[in-house]
Amino acid sequence: MRRRRVTRSSISWKRPPRSPTRRRARRRPDGSTRSTRARRTTRETGIRQRSIVGRRLGLDDAELITKYTFPFIDPEWKVVFTVVDRIGGPPRVLDTAIRLEGDRLHASVRFADLRAVESIPVDRFAELAHFDPWWAFRGVSGVDRRWIEAIFSTNIARTFVRDHRTLKVHDLHFSEDLRTLEALVAKDDAFRPVEFHPREIDLRSLRRAPRGPREGESVGSAKAI
Repeated sequence: MRRRRVTRSSISWKRPPRSPTRRRARRRPDGSTRSTRARRTTRETGIRQRSIVGRRLGLDDAELITKYTFPFIDPEWKVVFTVVDRIGGPPRVLDTAIRLEGDRLHASVRFADLRAVESIPVDRFAELAHFDPWWAFRGVSGVDRRWIEAIFSTNIARTFVRDHRTLKVHDLHFSEDLRTLEALVAKDDAFRPVEFHPREIDLRSLRRAPRGPREGESVGSAKAI
């Protein structure tokens, strides 16, 4: 029988596909990593008013369980004193730095150094401001009514108008020792934040009017963030 001559046309020159199990992973150059978008997480400095609700306050010789902590700010955005609304007694005044250490507040004073709210001259509140969106002093006991009314008048938890935009005070951002107000954060109708810094707005213009809040007053200047 005559053999058939082998030719190129009778042979397939295509390589068979590699088995998936035999495919080698592409080697990357030494020191290279997969391309991923890095997420930078920056720790925020300072203390926000809304972050110091319901905190324990450690003193040099005692610990208080607080409901609210209210820094009172002068026109220069300095905290002149802080009122602590505590569980188990009437509010007390601190004249020192307060720091947030972990999940607790700490002040380097003794319990005996805390003062009654009435120790502050009632006229002193005329130039001050504080932020209380919970209106906590409505339920406070053990404080003379004249002082409660004076404190009500300093509350800047309200809406106002700036550049034809209606804004509402949302939070206050203080320094790490709670002695300086660094920024006031407001939000518009779409919950977009607007940040104010010193000399960009007069806190006194946001105070509650003596005969009830007057919304919609035009105040200060703002910078959106």
